[in-house]
Amino acid sequence: MKKLLLASVLCAAGIMPTGFANGKDDAAIIAATKSYVAANSAITKMNATVEQVAEDFARVKVTPQDAGATDPAWVFLKKKDGKWTGLTFGTSFTTEDYQQLGIPNGLRVP
Repeated sequence: MKKLLLASVLCAAGIMPTGFANGKDDAAIIAATKSYVAANSAITKMNATVEQVAEDFARVKVTPQDAGATDPAWVFLKKKDGKWTGLTFGTSFTTEDYQQLGIPNGLRVP
């Protein structure tokens, strides 16, 4: 609740806070996530939640609709020329993974 309130206050002031999913691109991010995961795995039915957006990167939590199919995972996407594209997905990432992909510190899985 505090995070949502802070984001609302900052947005009302014309400031887009880094690290908050702003909702503006959520539909495009979710569509790109589902397409990316379906093309790169056997999972076609999933729930996707935009967790954070920072700069031109997004982190999305993906949970298969069939809970026994696989573990939940994170998908990282990058926006280039106005289009969101999947970079990688998985259940854990190393510091080197993040650095190689240029993923900002604020998006790294806690």
